[in-house]
Amino acid sequence: MTGDRPKATSYIDHLETLSKKQLMVMLARQHHERTQPVAVIGMGCRLPGGLDDPRALWSALREGRVLPTEAAGVPADSLGRPRWNLAAPDLAPLAGRLRQGAYLTDVDLFDADRFGIAHEEARHMDPQQRLLLEVAAEALADANLSRERLRGRDVGVYAVAGPVEYPHAWLRGGIPGDGLSAHMSTGSSPSAFSGRIALSLGLNGPAVTVDTASSSMLTAVHLAVRALRARECDVALVGTCNLLLSPFGTGILDRAGMLSPTGRSRPFTRHADGHVRGEGCGVVVLKRYADAIADGDRPYALVRGSAVHAQGDRPGISVASARGQKAVIERALQDADVAPEDVQYVEAQANGSRIGGQIEAETLADAYARRSPDATPLYIGSCKANLGYLETASGAPGLMKTVLALAHAEIPPQPGEEEADPDIPWERTALRLAAKPLPWPTHGRRRAAVSGFGFCGTLAHVVLESAPERPAAPAAGAAVAAGTARAAEDAGPWPLLLSAHSAEALAGTAARLHRHLRDRADWSPAAVCRTLAEGRDHHAVRYAAVVHDRSALLAALERASAADPGPGLDAPGAPAHLTGAARHARRYVAQEAPATAELWPPDGPRPELLHLPGPALVGRRHWPDHHNWI
Repeated sequence: MTGDRPKATSYIDHLETLSKKQLMVMLARQHHERTQPVAVIGMGCRLPGGLDDPRALWSALREGRVLPTEAAGVPADSLGRPRWNLAAPDLAPLAGRLRQGAYLTDVDLFDADRFGIAHEEARHMDPQQRLLLEVAAEALADANLSRERLRGRDVGVYAVAGPVEYPHAWLRGGIPGDGLSAHMSTGSSPSAFSGRIALSLGLNGPAVTVDTASSSMLTAVHLAVRALRARECDVALVGTCNLLLSPFGTGILDRAGMLSPTGRSRPFTRHADGHVRGEGCGVVVLKRYADAIADGDRPYALVRGSAVHAQGDRPGISVASARGQKAVIERALQDADVAPEDVQYVEAQANGSRIGGQIEAETLADAYARRSPDATPLYIGSCKANLGYLETASGAPGLMKTVLALAHAEIPPQPGEEEADPDIPWERTALRLAAKPLPWPTHGRRRAAVSGFGFCGTLAHVVLESAPERPAAPAAGAAVAAGTARAAEDAGPWPLLLSAHSAEALAGTAARLHRHLRDRADWSPAAVCRTLAEGRDHHAVRYAAVVHDRSALLAALERASAADPGPGLDAPGAPAHLTGAARHARRYVAQEAPATAELWPPDGPRPELLHLPGPALVGRRHWPDHHNWI
């Protein structure tokens, strides 16, 4: 109440005092807030085939790599033991199917020390919680969001929780009387998927757990984008994880006729016969695009619109609805204010079901106005052909693939393109599959979309767009000035600052950075040093070196990756001009915070922040024996 008048009446009275021009400006601002683009500024992943970062994922997709899921065998833990004893009487009938899959190994490992979690609690945490927490930390590092840079900001956590199967083994085999733990409650609760990330990473803001089956990741993105636009948070982490810990889920899906008898997902091909189950984890970091630019971030791509929809008037809970698929696409395009013919690529839900792929292809041709072969081509694809079907986590690699394709201006090849399903009307529509890495088929703004369809009927669709290109090269006169500024910005020496929670993690971090940088040309020592100083949390175990060029930086990383790297500061007889950088290095190893404002004044030339690998994690086994399937 305002005095004796309701707030709504007071607001209307205020509007009546505004001029037409003032009202138009206010409405324009409100429209911008509701529709502003949201940037994808960071990503992290743990996917089958050893794809542990976005760069590895893109390389695999671009090469058209296909995991040998038909003969994967049973995944092993860190001790080399199989996850399931297929000789057990109740598991032997499932042995053939369980040997087919896209699995992660060593899911018993977790770096509890990195997050300050006691061993007793860690061993009772669902491994999906643990993996999601580790990958969330990696995604924040990729986005260069240290706790210092997040200070005073609200950060939303939108985490996906699928089936929690970690307790199934001890429910089957029994648990000793003294085996119960108070930590089992939060360890197996879906709500802890989001709450754990917020607590362990010190994030203040909404924490929401989502489950809409295979559409979960995109549903979570939809919720996060709306929260960012409504200013409920300033940054959002959106992540999902799927681990196949119980063998009986595979038996249930096999009984339902969903699994491929040949052990491969072959979407959009004549050989499509179902899907192969997969595991994985993916996290993206979102921020309002205007804020990302103001903060000097490097967006991979932009989210322009999204929608979530369920078509209730369908025959059964797991029946695909073409009307529902078309409706969610149309609503997402409307939310993005994008014409259907302006989208050039769609990462489809298609998981390997032949009839499902046919229904989805027909729907895409309708919803995206590609019914005529003379229309602009719409390329479609599904990375489930590469990685298998990650089920609850399947939206993460699909979203990341599409974001990376927009960033690289290239559509990766679709495995099986040469054996496309003849029952999909390729010749009568403008739908296409990429046979090889394809330059993006437009020179203007690149647009793409991603679909996710939950098997209980919740459908999600997200429309993406390329981030605006960096400014073109300056004219001749300006180029001299720009070159002078760049030379000043890159002029060394610089302090290279590394830290971790243990010596082993520090060595691993240096090794990761060395592998990433040694074969790349798109970095400068100044940019690497600024990224590591500003974009990372600083732990107690530290290493600092003074570097003045690329070779010196790589050599320092190589030293730091040794078991006992030493101080890494000035060598005896170092030139006098190194002493300024050496002073910062010495302060750093003495546990002082980096003086980033002194090194890179906000009002002076500053090297850009880079996407670099995050700190290495050192896994320790956290897995009680009663969780083994023997």
